[in-house]
Amino acid sequence: MASSKRQLSSGWQTTRTRIWHRDNGRCQGPYCQHRLFYSLPLNEAQIDHILERSKGGTDADGNLRTLCRRCHCLRASIAHQGMIAAALRDGLIPSDWRSLVWED
Repeated sequence: MASSKRQLSSGWQTTRTRIWHRDNGRCQGPYCQHRLFYSLPLNEAQIDHILERSKGGTDADGNLRTLCRRCHCLRASIAHQGMIAAALRDGLIPSDWRSLVWED
């Protein structure tokens, strides 16, 4: 789907399942500590827009990838900043997380 509008919930569920299968359920984060060792359960996988919507990104399969929660919140993106506090609270990332932020 190449629309720039956000998909409805049922459409997004279909897309996220397809992307998760394409990526073999593995995090595609370049520095993921776990990507070689285990697959994420579908309900824990996060589907990331490589080129963000605010920059013209779409829901096209080529613009989507599977990330674990840790890699998703550490990706350099203003849109992801809201995830940092929850990740700190849950002990998912260390207090010196800034050195772990990555960009494409």
